[in-house]
Amino acid sequence: MKLRACFLIPVILNLTGLPPARAQDQDQAETLKVWGGYQVQGSATAGFRFADVKGYRPMYLELYDLQKGFRVNDFNMFGTSQVPSPFADQFSLTMSGLGGDPFPSAQLSLSKRQVYDLRVNWRQAYYYWNQNDGIILPPLVIRQLTNNHDWANVRKLGSVNLTLHATNHLRFNFEYYRTSFDGATFTTFSPDFVGSPGFWGTYARANPFPLYSPILDSANRFTGGLDYTWNDWNFHYKLGYQTYTETSTFNPVSLGETSINPTGVSPNEPLANVSWSDYRQLKTPVSEFSYVGKPRPWMEMRGGYIYYRYRGPASFDQAFNGIAPNSSGALAPYSVSQDGRTTVAEPNDIVDQGFTFNVKPWWDVELDYRYSRFTTNTVGTLHSLFNGTVATESQTNRMWRDGIEQLDLNMKFTPASNLLVRPGLTLLEANVETIEDGDIDDARTLRTKTVAPILSVFYQPFKRFTLRGDIHSFTNGASYTAIAPHTDVTEHVVGSLHITDRLALDDEVNIVNQKLLDTNFHGKIRQNSTVLTFALNDRYSVFAGFTYDDEFVSGDIVYVRGTTPLVNSLRDQALNRVWQAGLEAKPLRYLGFRLSGNFDRTTGLGAETGQKPAYGPVTWPLATGTVYVDFPKAGRLSLDLQRTYYIQQILTGNNFSANLLAIRWTRNF
Repeated sequence: MKLRACFLIPVILNLTGLPPARAQDQDQAETLKVWGGYQVQGSATAGFRFADVKGYRPMYLELYDLQKGFRVNDFNMFGTSQVPSPFADQFSLTMSGLGGDPFPSAQLSLSKRQVYDLRVNWRQAYYYWNQNDGIILPPLVIRQLTNNHDWANVRKLGSVNLTLHATNHLRFNFEYYRTSFDGATFTTFSPDFVGSPGFWGTYARANPFPLYSPILDSANRFTGGLDYTWNDWNFHYKLGYQTYTETSTFNPVSLGETSINPTGVSPNEPLANVSWSDYRQLKTPVSEFSYVGKPRPWMEMRGGYIYYRYRGPASFDQAFNGIAPNSSGALAPYSVSQDGRTTVAEPNDIVDQGFTFNVKPWWDVELDYRYSRFTTNTVGTLHSLFNGTVATESQTNRMWRDGIEQLDLNMKFTPASNLLVRPGLTLLEANVETIEDGDIDDARTLRTKTVAPILSVFYQPFKRFTLRGDIHSFTNGASYTAIAPHTDVTEHVVGSLHITDRLALDDEVNIVNQKLLDTNFHGKIRQNSTVLTFALNDRYSVFAGFTYDDEFVSGDIVYVRGTTPLVNSLRDQALNRVWQAGLEAKPLRYLGFRLSGNFDRTTGLGAETGQKPAYGPVTWPLATGTVYVDFPKAGRLSLDLQRTYYIQQILTGNNFSANLLAIRWTRNF
C-alpha cells in the first residue's frame, strides 16, 4: 500500500497558500509609471529560505524539494503603449520560482494589434523518487524487499509562438517547441535474454540486480502554418518537422553486486559485470489540418486530419556475466551477450468529423466520429550468445497495426434556466493486429469493442445551492492486457451550499468500481471531501475540512516463467484521512497573518502472497504560518514558517522532519 501522494499533495499545496494574500491597500499603490512611452506596472517578490531537514532527506526532496537559498518568488511586469509605437502595443513578463524551486517558469509576450503576437514560454520541473532500500526489520534482521527504483530527473519545456496578421482574415503562424528530460535513474535488471534455456527462467525471476542509468531524451518540433477566416468558417493548417532522440546506458551500481532479493541465495550468485546501451531516434514530417464552420444557422461542422510518419534507427547492445545455476542445478560461471539493430517506421493517421445541431433552443445534439490508424513496422536483426554458443540469431520483420474507431453522441438539454442535463454515449472499436514475417500472430491480435455511456447534470434549485454530478462507465468486450478492467463505473457529485453570505459548505463525492474477472481483479475507490468556510468580515475568515479516501485493489499475479507457484495474489488497501483547517486575519491596517494546517493519516497494507508488506500506515502533518507587514509606498515584508514530519510505520528509514523559514519582500511598481 503506497501513500497516495498524488491525492495528498494538491491538498497540501492548497493549504500552504490558503486564500491568496489580499493586495496591499489601494492607498499604498504607487502611481503608474511611464517608461519609454509605455505605462508600466508590476510587482516583484524575492527572499531567502532556510531549511532544516532531519531524517531521510531524499524522501523530503520527493515530497517537497524546497531547499534553502535565495529565491525570486515572483516577478510580474505589464506595459501598454501610451503613444503609437512601431514595435509593440503591449508586453508582459512573468516569472516564478527562480533560484532552485521545483517548478520554475517564465513567460514573455509582445503584441502589436493587427500586426503580430509573440509568446515565449519556459518551464522546468524536478522529479525525485528515492525510497530507502536498505531497510532492516528486527527481530528478523533481514533486509526488506523494496522496488529499488529511484530517480532524480529534470524536465525542461520551451516554446516560441509567433503569429503574423497578414490581413483581417489571414494569419501566419510559426512555432518551435523543445522538450528535454535528463538525469539519473536507478532501476533493476533481470538477467534474462532472448533464446534462454528453460532452466534459466527460475534464476532470472528470483534475482533482480540494481543498475544505474543516466538518461537523456529530447524532442524538437518546428511548424509553420496559416489560419484563414471566411464568414462563419475558420481553417487551420500546420506543416513542419519533429524529431525525438533517446539515449540510455545501464551500469552496475557496484562490481560483483548481488540480487536485491533478501530471501534467495544471491551471495553465491553475484553479477560480475553488465554493460548495456539503448539508442533510438525518430523523425517525422508534421501535417495538421482542422476547420470549424456553420453551413446553416442551426448546424456547426468541425473536422480535421493529422498525419505523422516517424522513422529512424534503434540499437541495443548488452553483455553480462556472473555465477548462476546450470542445467543440473550446480553453480557455474556464465556469460551472455546480445545485440539488435532495427529500423522503425511509424505512420500515423487521424481523421475526425463532428456536427452540432441546434434542434431546439433548449436541445443541442453533438455527433463526433474519429478514426485513428497507428502502424509500427520494425525490420532488423537480433543476435544472442550464451557461454559462447549461439542462442538466437534471426531477422525480425514485425508490424503492429492499431486501428481505433470512436463514435461520440452527446446531447444537451436545458429544460429550465437552473437545470442542465447532458447524456452521452461512446462506441469504440479497437483492432490490434500483429504481423510477424508476413503471418498474423494470433496471440497478439485482438479486436475489442467498448460501450461507454455518460450522464452529467447541473442543477441550481435556488440561488445559494448548486449541485452537479456525472456518472460514466465503460464495458470492454475483451481486455488486451492483464491490467485493463473489463468494466469501470465512476460516479462524481459536487454540492455547494451558501448558508449565508459569509458561510459556505462544499462537498464532493467520488465512487469508482473496476473489475477484470480473467485475473480476479477488483478495484474500489470511495472518496468524500467536505469543506466549511466562514468569513466573519473583511478582516477575518476561517475554514475547516475533512477528506476520507478508501481505496482497495486485489487480484492475481501470473508469472510467465519459473518454478511454481506461478500465480500469486495481490491485496492493496489504503484508507486516507485528511483533516485541514485555516485562519486568515488582518487585525491592523498594515498587519495580517494566515495560519493553515493539515493532518494526513493513511492506514492499510499492500501485500503479495509470500512477501512481507513493504508499505503500510503513514502519518504526515503539515502546518504553515505567514505574517506580513505592509509598509506604505515601500512594499510588504512576509515571513513564512512551515513545520512538517513524515512517519512510515513499516519502512521507518524513510521518515523525516523539516522546518522551513522563508523571508520575502514584495514591491509593487
